[in-house]
Amino acid sequence: MQTILTIYFLLLFSSIAHAQILNSGGTLSVGGSFGIGGIIKINGDGTGFANEYVCMGGAAGGSMQSNLLPVSSTLIYGNSVSGGLNALGDIFSYNPATNVYTMLYSMDSLSGYYPRGTVIKATNNKLYGLTNNGGTFNKGVLYSLDLSNNQYTKLHEFDGPTGQLPNGTVMQAANGKLYGMTTTGGQGGAGVIFSYDISTSTYAIVHDFNFTTGFSPFGNLMQGANGLLYGMAFGGGATGNGVLFSFNTANNGHSVLHNFDGVNGSAPMGTVMENAGVFYGNTSQGGTNNKGVIFSFNPSSGTFIKLHDFAVATGCTPFGNVMMASDGKLYGMTLNGGVNNLGAIFSYTLSSGVYTKIYDGSFPTGGLPYADLIEYSGLTGINDVESESGKISFYPNPSNGNVTIDMADFKENAFLTIANPLGQISREVQLSSASTKLQLNLSTGVYYYTVVKNNGVLTGKILIE
Repeated sequence: MQTILTIYFLLLFSSIAHAQILNSGGTLSVGGSFGIGGIIKINGDGTGFANEYVCMGGAAGGSMQSNLLPVSSTLIYGNSVSGGLNALGDIFSYNPATNVYTMLYSMDSLSGYYPRGTVIKATNNKLYGLTNNGGTFNKGVLYSLDLSNNQYTKLHEFDGPTGQLPNGTVMQAANGKLYGMTTTGGQGGAGVIFSYDISTSTYAIVHDFNFTTGFSPFGNLMQGANGLLYGMAFGGGATGNGVLFSFNTANNGHSVLHNFDGVNGSAPMGTVMENAGVFYGNTSQGGTNNKGVIFSFNPSSGTFIKLHDFAVATGCTPFGNVMMASDGKLYGMTLNGGVNNLGAIFSYTLSSGVYTKIYDGSFPTGGLPYADLIEYSGLTGINDVESESGKISFYPNPSNGNVTIDMADFKENAFLTIANPLGQISREVQLSSASTKLQLNLSTGVYYYTVVKNNGVLTGKILIE
C-alpha cells in the first residue's frame, strides 16, 4: 500500500511532467527570528528561500523536528518538540495561504511529549502519531487526535517490554492497521515493530529486533507496491552497520535485504522511498567521508548502488529521507555540514549523478533540519500530464471521490495506483477503457496517482474534499 515517505515524496517523473520550477517546503529545528526554527520554502534551484512560518514558542510552536503532512492547498498538519503551553511539544495545523498556525493540542509529561515523527491521517479521519517520551512510564506513547473536537487519546503507553522511545511515526497499511517501530525495548531491548488495530484498539508486538537482523530503528516503515513493509535499522546485521529489511504483515515475516557495510553507508536514521520499483534513501554515517551516503536499492535484483558520499562542506549526516519530486530529482536535507555546520538542503540528479547544495543552514534563517521536504507547488488541482505517449485527465478535481479518468492513446493492461502524501497506496485498479469512472472512497486530502501503460507512465495529483 505504500510506495516515502515518508517521509513525504511525490510519485512524479520529470520526463512526463510539465516543465516548472519546483517549490518545496520543510521544517527547521533552530534559528530564525526567535531561534527555535519553523517552516521554510525553497525552489529546486535554490532561489526563493523564505521563512514561511517562524516558531515563537508556546501556542505558536517551537523546534520542529518532523515532517509536514499536507492535506490540501490550505491545510497542513504537523507537530513540534518544544512548542505548546508546557514547552514539551504540540500538534498543529497550518494554513499556507493565510500563514495561520493553530495549536490543536498542547502536550505534557503524562500525555506524552517530544514527538519526533510526523502525524498521519488515517482512513477514519483521525490523526495518529508517536511521542518519544512521556506517558506513565516516560517511554513514549501512541496517540490519536480526533479532528472533529481535538480530543487527544493515549492509545498505548510504551513500557519497555512492549517497546520504548519511538523516534519515527506510524503508517497505515493496506490491512487497515497502524504499524510503527521503537528504537529500544522489546524482548532483546533492541526495539520492536508493532501493530495497532484501530477498529479493535489492539496493540501487538509483531517483531523483536536483535543484533543479527538489525536493531534500533529510528525511522518509519513504508509499504511497497508489492504489499510488503520496508524499513531500516540503525545498527546490527552482518557487519553491525545497520540493515534494510522487509516485513510481511500477512505472516509477520522479517527479512534482511541488505547489510550496510560502512564503506557504502552505515547507521541509517530514516526510511526508504520507492519510485518505479527502486528504493532510494540516506544513511547518516559511512561512505568515503564517514558522513553518510545517498543510495538506491532494487529489491527485485538485490542491487545496491551508492549514489553520493556526503561531505562536511556540502552537507552531511542526514537524519531524514529523500523526496522524489516532480522534476525527477531527489531532494533532501542534512542535519549537519554546510558553511555554518547547521545542515544543508540538496538536490540530486539521477540521470547525471550531480549533487547540488541549494541552501546552507544558518542561525538567522534556520538550520539543523531533522526532517524531509514536501513539494508545495500544486498541492491541489491538477494540470494534464503530457508525455510522448499521451495524456490523462482526472475530473472533477477537486472531487468527492466520484471521478472520471480520460486517457488518450489508451492501451490494454493500464494500471492505476493512488497514494497519499506519505506514500501509502490507497487504491490499485486495472483500467479497462480510455474513459473510466471510479468511486475512490478516500478520506479528504491530497493524493498522487501513477498510471502504468504499455507505452509509458503518467502521473499527477488529485484532491478529495
